[in-house]
Amino acid sequence: MLRRINVLSEQKALDPALYETYYWDSSPEYFSPGAVAPVEPGEIDEPTAALEEILNSLEVDTKETVIAPLDFRVSESHTAAVECSQMVVRDGGIAFSALVRRTDIYVTTAEIQRDVIASALPSAAV
Repeated sequence: MLRRINVLSEQKALDPALYETYYWDSSPEYFSPGAVAPVEPGEIDEPTAALEEILNSLEVDTKETVIAPLDFRVSESHTAAVECSQMVVRDGGIAFSALVRRTDIYVTTAEIQRDVIASALPSAAV
């Protein structure tokens, strides 16, 4: 992601009219606490209360971007298939957009700032 932000900066030096770039992605799914897929017979879903507790501790409702703990895992029932997913690269960060498969619902993220992305990397990689 940081490399793509840097490439945008280099391209803007050549063409100041450039505002953002789009990368099409083949990621097949996204996570949402509101997405609840049916559980197969015999399959046990992780308790929703545990997920809600983790999300409450992250203060998801009060922040645009949160950093989940390393042990954060998402149950399959809280993912949904998407198509037409994109990474939108801007000077200050990146955002994602996707169309939920078999619907006309677009899912978008807030812009994830460059410093937040850099903070997730080992210091040698920045």
